Amino acid sequence: MDKLNIKISLANRLYPMSINGSEERLIRISASKIEKILKTLKEKYSVKDYQDLLAMCALQFCVEIEKNKLSQAQNEQNVVQDLSDLNKLISDLL
Repeated sequence: MDKLNIKISLANRLYPMSINGSEERLIRISASKIEKILKTLKEKYSVKDYQDLLAMCALQFCVEIEKNKLSQAQNEQNVVQDLSDLNKLISDLL
């Protein structure tokens, strides 16, 4: 894989990174999303300290991840139940 050296700007700081070329777009989109959230939080809560803003941003992302995990677990449980019901229907027909 080709390694790229890029710089990502987050919270008014540049972070040099060595990444796989295939990940560049994802990393830049993610950094942009973080910057938008920081801007929104800064305006909404009048917080100026970037460390506080980054902590709030990290918390938002973690909450989103946990919600997605719970939703995925529920979806998996529903699929298993649906398959079980379908299997019972097929067995009853045979």
